[in-house]
Amino acid sequence: MAAARAWLRRHLRLVTALVVVLVLAVALAVAASWHFAAVAIVPDHSEWPLETRVEAVKPGRIVLARDKHSEQPGVYGLDWQAGHAIVGPILSESSDTVTRRLRGAQGYLVPEIKVGFDSHVYAGDPHQALNLPFKAVGVPDELGPMPAWQIPPAKGQGHSWAIVVHGHNDNRENDLRIAPTLRRLGMTSLMISYRNDLGAPPSPDGLYHLGETEWRDLAAAIRYARAQGARRIDLIGYSMGGILITQFMQNSPLATQISALVLDAPVLDWKSLFEFNAEEMSLPSFLALPVEWAIDARISPDWTNLDALQHPNAFHLPILLFHTAEDELVPISTSEDFAQELPEWVTFDRIPTGGHTEAWNVDPALYDRRLTRFLEQKVD
Repeated sequence: MAAARAWLRRHLRLVTALVVVLVLAVALAVAASWHFAAVAIVPDHSEWPLETRVEAVKPGRIVLARDKHSEQPGVYGLDWQAGHAIVGPILSESSDTVTRRLRGAQGYLVPEIKVGFDSHVYAGDPHQALNLPFKAVGVPDELGPMPAWQIPPAKGQGHSWAIVVHGHNDNRENDLRIAPTLRRLGMTSLMISYRNDLGAPPSPDGLYHLGETEWRDLAAAIRYARAQGARRIDLIGYSMGGILITQFMQNSPLATQISALVLDAPVLDWKSLFEFNAEEMSLPSFLALPVEWAIDARISPDWTNLDALQHPNAFHLPILLFHTAEDELVPISTSEDFAQELPEWVTFDRIPTGGHTEAWNVDPALYDRRLTRFLEQKVD
């Protein structure tokens, strides 16, 4: 009997330990899922992280510690506390450093400080950044005025408009990279905000809804453009800006007034994005499911509605699609599937290098030529 009781105690302790481990594992999984869900739906407008060390500053060039940022080919903004500059092509490299072209430095840039690489390139409003004329407008919206920059064309009547939509937790500085090209084409460009942007009205619950409600702010911008005399409207969207556009095309009666789309690393299916990011963290893709459940608990999205690939009939118009093969945030596979589903409508530019929404940064001249070729025959 004593032996039996000892055996039972040992096994009860083992079962108790297993239950504790299981409870802890579940608690950790719930906490992690809630955290990653918050990344998707809770606004966060943090500054660019300052991760790269400056080794030396010389006239027209900068020497940076070698890391994944300083090695990136192309043109980028360089941010530091109270300063901004633009770095261009790599001039030389060593085992520890990378020397790049430097221009437009504003602020105190010295060795030993940390800087952040910024795919936006330009800082400030269109005049501050590029000496472009513009007017700041408040687009009438159901939540209140949405701030926007309206840039006139360099020539023509400006009846052709491009409405540009930035991505998740981003801002209109992202859109300035293509502003000179749109202006040269004779287009009026409207670079918009949407709910939960800095300076814009918040959503009623203070959360992003993955495009399901934000597209209405894009619809408001289209109504504004039409009221200002726009006869032709093209939509240009980056990252989550892409799903605002696809949601608009799927859901708005105004979709018939759109002439063409330009999508750069667009979110086309949130579920695929969550699975891709799980795999990028060396986790099984099915671990994206708890993140989806956590999002369901907070905003109850319609996942089928948020998958553009399930609504191909909404996209029977000319589409120019950019995506970099090295994108670590939005899977290029969704763009590939979209292009394959709509071969008669989509012109797909697959860029071999560059990170998320960095197709322009890798080769600005080539990007602008492709954008110009796509849009120029459609401008009034």
